[in-house]
Amino acid sequence: MSPFDQGVVAAETGMSKDDNPYQQGTSAYSDWNAGYESVIEADEATRLDDE
Repeated sequence: MSPFDQGVVAAETGMSKDDNPYQQGTSAYSDWNAGYESVIEADEATRLDDE
């Protein structure tokens, strides 16, 4: 599973962004964060649409 996909799963299962297992400054760290943020942003957009 790619770091991006791991970030997606982390966000979907309620983990904290601080749980990123990769070393800061690496591409894997950035990819994990991007996956995590993609879920968080999609959830926020859905909530705004429902208001």
